[in-house]
Amino acid sequence: MTLASIFLGTVIASIFGCAFHFWRGGGLKWLILFNVFAWIGFWTGHVIGSLFGIRFIRLGAINLGSAMIGTLIILFLGYWLSMASQEYGKERRK
Repeated sequence: MTLASIFLGTVIASIFGCAFHFWRGGGLKWLILFNVFAWIGFWTGHVIGSLFGIRFIRLGAINLGSAMIGTLIILFLGYWLSMASQEYGKERRK
């Protein structure tokens, strides 16, 4: 994997993170958090796709199909877990 592939994958993951932030809203903290979730999900999905030989929607050296699925799973899971902790904090303050 070249440095250009790593950069391209990070840019694609950032697009997913920014789109998720546009959809769900929030401040700068949420934008950064969604991008971190997207990066983790993208590269985890890519590595899992490489390990198990899942090869659909390839973009050069990047397993884009499995990386996009990983990005979406981690974004939604991370959002759900972060919202659950905020709801728990609101209940405790009452």
